[in-house]
Amino acid sequence: MIPRDDEKVKRIVASNIAHYRKECNLTQDELADMIFYSGKSVSKWERGDGMPDVCVLVALADIFGVTVNDMLAEKHKKAHHAQPQLKRNIITLMSLALVWLIATLVYFFIRIAAPQMERAWLAFIIAIPVMFIVAIVLTSLWHPRILRFLSISGLVWGIALALHLSFRIENMFLIYVIAAVLQLLIVLWYLLVNTNLLSGVKKQKRRPAPQESEKPAEAESVPDEN
Repeated sequence: MIPRDDEKVKRIVASNIAHYRKECNLTQDELADMIFYSGKSVSKWERGDGMPDVCVLVALADIFGVTVNDMLAEKHKKAHHAQPQLKRNIITLMSLALVWLIATLVYFFIRIAAPQMERAWLAFIIAIPVMFIVAIVLTSLWHPRILRFLSISGLVWGIALALHLSFRIENMFLIYVIAAVLQLLIVLWYLLVNTNLLSGVKKQKRRPAPQESEKPAEAESVPDEN
């Protein structure tokens, strides 16, 4: 039995996604985060049970450092994922450093314009939550979910520290109790999200088991027809 063209394309795309993902040392979940899909979808594509649309193929090709034609070709090319990811890492670090540069400039001008102001150093404290806000945005776009979780946690404790040091109010240290409760909620949210993803992947892995047992029978029928 000769496979239809669409089935052949599905198998080629499935093989290429799996090949380039492994060559770039990415897990299914990490790749899914980069294109705003679930790891379950990536697993489905790699099994050939479905195929990503053109926009997703373009995004995948960009991540792997290949062309869309390469994603549809039977011969694999060398992936160049390291270069775009390196650029993203550099942009992230530069953005975080820019926050501290601005904080340093603010401190510098305060010390010149108002030398009597003793708490000019608060510019650096306020820079902490600002830095984590920038980190949340960039990790949501380009980086694994664990870094987003750490950035959100850093934002909570950074805000608590900034409020505690900025306002001289009695018992202001209790702000850290609120931060601890929020941290617990963030941890539970992170565990819930990852548990749902893992259970979804396990369900998808169980479903194709009967189909896989049928494939050898189909393969054996091919030489009989010839």
